Formats: sequence, C-alpha cells, structure tokens
Amino acid sequence: MVIQKMRDGSEGILAKVIIGLIIIVFALFGFGSITTFLAPVPKVATVNGSEIAQAEMEFAVERNRRLLLARGIPIDQINEDELRANVLEGLISRALLSQAADEFSLYYSDAAIDADIVSTDMFQLDGVFNGDQFQNVIRSAGYTPLSYRDELRTDKLFDQLLTGIRSSAFLIEEESKRYGSLLSQSRDIAFIEISAMDLIDEVIVEDEDIQLYYEENTSDFVTDETVNIEFVELKHDELAADLEIDEEALALYFSEIRADYATDESRRVAHILIEVSDDVTVDDAKSQAAAVYQRILDGENFADLAQEVSDDAGSSETGGDLGFNPQGTFFPEFEAVAYDLGMNEVSEPVETEIGFHIIRVLDIEEAVQPELEDVRVEVEIAYRLSATEEDFVSMSSRLAELLFESIDLEVPAEEIGLEIQTTGHLTRAANHFLMGNENVSDAAFSPDVLLDGNNSDLIELSEDHLVGIRVLEHNPSETRALSEVSEDIRFILQRQKATDLAQSRAEDIVAAIEGGSLAQFVADEYGLAWSLAPGATRFTQEINPQVLSAAFKLPRPAANKESLGASTMQNGDGLIVRVSRVENKPVPELMEAEIAGLRQSMASQLGLADFNEFERSLNETARINTEGD
Repeated sequence: MVIQKMRDGSEGILAKVIIGLIIIVFALFGFGSITTFLAPVPKVATVNGSEIAQAEMEFAVERNRRLLLARGIPIDQINEDELRANVLEGLISRALLSQAADEFSLYYSDAAIDADIVSTDMFQLDGVFNGDQFQNVIRSAGYTPLSYRDELRTDKLFDQLLTGIRSSAFLIEEESKRYGSLLSQSRDIAFIEISAMDLIDEVIVEDEDIQLYYEENTSDFVTDETVNIEFVELKHDELAADLEIDEEALALYFSEIRADYATDESRRVAHILIEVSDDVTVDDAKSQAAAVYQRILDGENFADLAQEVSDDAGSSETGGDLGFNPQGTFFPEFEAVAYDLGMNEVSEPVETEIGFHIIRVLDIEEAVQPELEDVRVEVEIAYRLSATEEDFVSMSSRLAELLFESIDLEVPAEEIGLEIQTTGHLTRAANHFLMGNENVSDAAFSPDVLLDGNNSDLIELSEDHLVGIRVLEHNPSETRALSEVSEDIRFILQRQKATDLAQSRAEDIVAAIEGGSLAQFVADEYGLAWSLAPGATRFTQEINPQVLSAAFKLPRPAANKESLGASTMQNGDGLIVRVSRVENKPVPELMEAEIAGLRQSMASQLGLADFNEFERSLNETARINTEGD
C-alpha cells in the first residue's frame, strides 16, 4: 500500500531482528503459525468442545453482508446485531451437522470433489474447465483452493445427511390417494373485492388525528444527516498517462519483465480414472486400469470408454476431457506423464493418491515468448506506472503533509496540481464512490473534520487512488415540522381508515346474507357485483391466489347451503367469498403418475420436516457456549 510505503521504517537493527525471527518461525512452522506465536486464536463459541474462531465468524459476517448488499438492501438498513446473531446461529448449526457427519462416518472423496469443481459452470470457459477462471472466482469470494474444497466437501456431506433422512420418509398409497383427491378438489366460487382506494373519499381524517399520529411516530419524520464534501484526489493512472515514453527505456523495461508475458506450454488432456476407495483396493484398481488400457490398445474408442468406466463423474460425460490447464493444476505424477506424451498418445495407467489414470493428450498450446509489439499496450501501461511510482509516492507524501498543515484544500490543490471537486449533500449511505468507502464516511462525520473544520488525513481508496476531504457544509439530522408532513400523514390515515372500512363493509355484507338477505340484493345495495368462478381449483391461474386461498379455507357447505367468509387482502382491499359446491376428484380418476408424483413430493416434504427435527434435536442436546456465557 502506498501509505504504508510512506510510513515504512524497517531499517533499524530491532526491525531486522524481528524480521529474522519471523522468517525462522515461518520456515519451521508455516505462515499460519505466526498468529499462534503472537496470541491465542480468539473464539466466539464452543460446540461440544469444538471451537468456532472469531476469524471464521468475521469472514461469514462479511460474506453475508455482501450478499445483502448485492440484493439491493442499503447498508444503513442492515441490522448488524441481527446479522451477526444469524451468522453465529448458522455456524453453530454447521458445526453440529459436521459432527453428526463425522459420527455417521460419511465420506466424500477427493475425486468426487475434483469432478464437482471441473463440472461447475462458473469455473468453465467455452464449456470447459479453466484453472485460472477457478482461481479468480473463488478468490473473489474470499476462498483459497484448499478452503473452497473444504467448504464444498462439508456441503456435500450435509447433502448426504439431508438425502438420507429425507429418503427415509414415505406415504402409503392410501394416504397419497386421499391427498390427491383433496388437492384435485374443485369449488364453485363467487367473490367480491372491495377496493379500499375507492373508499378514501368516504373517510374523514381530523386534524387531531394527524397531530396524534405525528406525535406517536415522530422518528419516521427525521431527516438524514448530510454533508457537502469538497475533495482532491490523486490517481496514479492519471499521473502515468502524462508520462512521455522513452522507447529505449521501454525496451529495456520489457526485457526485464518479458517472462511475465510469456506463457508456458499448456495441454488439453483427457483421462479415465479408476478410483481407489473403501470398496476397491489398490491392486483391484490397478488390475481394472490395466484391463481398460488393453481395450484401448485393442482399438476401442477412448472417449466411449471414459463414459463407460471412468470414476470421474465430472469429466466422463465429455469423454474424460479436462480442458486446457497450466502445469501445477493436477497431481505431479499425472502431469509428469501428461507432458511427456505426444499429440493423441495414450499413457499406460498412472498411479496417484486417488487411483489410476489413463491419460490422452487432445491438444497442445506451445509456450509463447512474445515480442514487445505483440503486447505493447499492456507493457506500456505497466511501464508508465512503474516509471511514475516514485513520483506518485513522493506526491502522496507531500499531499499528506499539506492536508495536515493547511486550513483548506486550496494550497494542497495548487501545489500538487489537483482540482477541487464537490459532492453535493450526501448521507452516510449515499450512492457515491466516496461514501462507498468506510474510511471516507467515517472521516467526513468525525469531530475533527465535521466540527473542527479540518482537512482529513490522506485516505486510500485503493493502492493507486488517494483522496483528501473537507466538509464544506453540514446539515444535521432534524425532525421535519408537522406542517411539512401533514398531507403525507393525512394520506396514510385515509388509507388505514379506508382499509378498515373495506373490511367492515365486507363483514356487514356477510352478516346480511347470513341473516337471510339475497346475495345479489346486498351487492346491489353497495353498488358491487359478484365475480363467478365455477369449478375453480387451487391452481386456477385466472383467479387471484388470495381469493383462491380464502375460498379453499372455508368449510364444505352443507347440502343446498353456502359457505361465506370475509377477509382483508394484502393491498388492504376487503374480500367476500361464497362457496356453493365442493367436489373431490374420485380416486379411480387419479392417474398413477399423479399419485406417484404426489407421493414423492409429500414424502420429500415430510423428510425435510424430519431433517429439521433432527437438526433441532442436535441443538437441544449439544453443549454450546458462546462468548460471554
């Protein structure tokens, strides 16, 4: 980071001693050991003796926060306490299910993990798995290859648990037929929808009502605090764009970094895997692989054999094709043979830790050593940035000093040659690139900048993009006057009263009909009309689902009678429903396919309920301690 470079002071003896000790620790115990040596790993919960680390919690919270933001939920509407509580609950549940999977000795092989990864659409380019694409996607989600594989394996074990429990649930045939008959039921329906909006003119809202609502809901009429920010920004790419290119220097630079633009040989290979497992010993797998290899020598098609016998489910459907991949993607033993074969050559069985592979080379992309003109655009950009790196750091350092020393942005802007820009009034959650950075929003509303009127420190938006800000204007949060919001409140109250009136009118109509009045007469009295839907089922698409739901909740009417009901729809409209005839589909008319499909669907739902009960029982019997317990 540029600001870190400016503050870097690692030339002292003490610093060198510390660095030396760190290197020794890394060399002996690995990179992960440094936190262990410095401090114990903080935890947020213990589940049956198994700890959930604070780092795991923070990672999950951030991932869930990003998901909420991606769904369009403003950051100021995310309840942080609720988010963290839900995440912790999920981590505890995940720990319990992992322990259950271990107890049941569930297993998901490395080969199956590889197959899932290779067949995942988001890791493919042009329908073929691509190693770089895989790395880019998981890295953007915060995973390493190992952590992603662990997460995927855990999910697959959970799937096994869920599938095992769900598949144990069942319905007998008579139950299926009974449910089928009920679901196929038809009803003759008549209904009236009373529009609440049409009744607004009939309701009266007094000034006293508005005053009372305002007093009881004052927090709804508070404006957001805003700041109008002026700022200067220093961008490395803009500085680099003004650099005049020295052709000799550019050529020398390219000669130094030419290897960065070179590509190693890459091969497109296919394989047939005979996996070693609990049911297949090494000797059995070796024997099977030898038999398959002999079939290839005898003239059988490699792709057809891959579809027939390969244990790699992810590639077998495509004839064993693994696509183009750079070296370092597969097992060393696998790659040593794959890169020793010629085009279309097939290897003898190769043993790796998961089984035996028969490899075929489908295509070869030769190594490339480009000339400068082949990659000039990319090299020139990199050269410009490299050549202006020291200037950028120097200007950054000077800008930081000027921001601290100056009472406004005029002097920093003039000396560095920057333009002073303004944002207009922004809230903390405003959709502006500055407020999208937490450090900027914190600085803008800090006492030093907001109240004392000072410039901020130099703030890093990215390694090559720095800003300094100053608050030009501040509008504090304030409660809007009643006079400003009275008409808004009036409409709210009108809508509420109209909804109540629509519901009351629906109940009056039902009472009148049940009291002996003719349904049509009562409707005419209120200027309403009945809509008819004879033979409606639960799935009739022409009728509002809310109407259908209300109609099928009514009891079966007695002979020569009707069932009546009144309710309020989601939009506030009143609803009256009459049911005059109910008919179940006779069981003999139900098709076998209908019964079988229903039986499967209902069993799946029962199985899911069983799984939820299993998960609940794990939670009730577990020893769970959260931080602070």
